[in-house]
Amino acid sequence: MIQKDYILQQLENLMAIDSPTGFTARAAEYVMAEYSRLGFAPLRTNKGGIVVQVGGYPDASNAFLMQAHLDTLGAMVSEIKPNGTLRLTPLGGMNANNAEGENLRIYTHSGDVFTGTCQLSNPSVHVNSDYNTTPRNWDTMEAVVDDSVCSKADALALGFSPGNIVAFEP
Repeated sequence: MIQKDYILQQLENLMAIDSPTGFTARAAEYVMAEYSRLGFAPLRTNKGGIVVQVGGYPDASNAFLMQAHLDTLGAMVSEIKPNGTLRLTPLGGMNANNAEGENLRIYTHSGDVFTGTCQLSNPSVHVNSDYNTTPRNWDTMEAVVDDSVCSKADALALGFSPGNIVAFEP
């Protein structure tokens, strides 16, 4: 039961670290520290991978190899719209159908983090007669920031810019 609890706790810890494709340094640092804490000697590759020898020395009969992705699906800000909402482009194959209604965090280049929601650009079923038939893709979806943002100038003043990383709630 202790091993199961440990595994579940580590899964919870890792899922709490935003790590969209290209934004995995914090997750890798966590994994490196945990392996070190357990007495192993992890090594980081030039491409950011982690290699750890877990068994197999000196007896090769108990060696094993494990590989896992630390990156998750996410998005990047590709444009600040005139109304202050953010056009997104996917990272790691994120599908817009799966993003609708999801909470998200936006990481600005200065290190500030803002929350928001991904939604249809015209989200009101009361006034959008095409709501049900509008395709959900990155041209029809946007991120709405949970802050007082009503214009592009408002968004720029908060530090938003193309290239900001967007992490979706796991």
